[in-house]
Amino acid sequence: MANIKVRYKNELNLVPMRNFDSVEMNLFFSICAKMKDKGLSKVQFTFEDLRELSAYKPTSIKRFSDDLEAVYNKMLQLTYRTEEAGIREKFVLFTGYRIDENNQTVDISVNPELAYIINELSSEFTKFELQEFTGIRSSYAKTMYRLLKQYRSTGFYKVKIEDFREILSIPNSYQMSDIDKQVLKPIKNELSEFFDSLKIKKIKARKGNRIAMIEFRFKEKQEFEPVPMVDWMKDFK
Repeated sequence: MANIKVRYKNELNLVPMRNFDSVEMNLFFSICAKMKDKGLSKVQFTFEDLRELSAYKPTSIKRFSDDLEAVYNKMLQLTYRTEEAGIREKFVLFTGYRIDENNQTVDISVNPELAYIINELSSEFTKFELQEFTGIRSSYAKTMYRLLKQYRSTGFYKVKIEDFREILSIPNSYQMSDIDKQVLKPIKNELSEFFDSLKIKKIKARKGNRIAMIEFRFKEKQEFEPVPMVDWMKDFK
């Protein structure tokens, strides 16, 4: 699983994953990773594969089936919305979804209207390591991890507080003190492992004392290819 990458169009990062918990996010993006570049074909997963990909811990088949169904129910609410020239449309990313407890398999097919989100990516896409993602505990930190990966080339992301609340699905009841404790603190604690010099700054509005924007600055940790070992001793044999 260490080499598996998740890749999709950046616009998916703007779709709020309301009510998805950490386990459900792991399952969703594990599915995205394996559906990549499969076109419109129906893809079959074994329970064993999905467990491994998503770092799923419980062993009960019934519980795993229930969690898979819960993910799909939330996928149906995860709609991609477009509006142009007075026409409004909504789509779900995955359509066909069949869970077979007897054979321990899941069959999934992608919506033809949105196949481009995870197929044939050439530009403006987000890429990250699935293993890193599944190791993050907070669902807020998981969403922010994806966004920072999108902006990895600049190391800078600035967002209006209203959009920040929307994208991260922060409850309306949360005051700024709650956001500090429940959202920003886990983001800083968990993501500093993956982004060097991660700094989070709250920017106040020009008038009043309210927070208007959140700014993130960071350096993505560089990946280095291992240097192959050279058998230099052979020259002395």
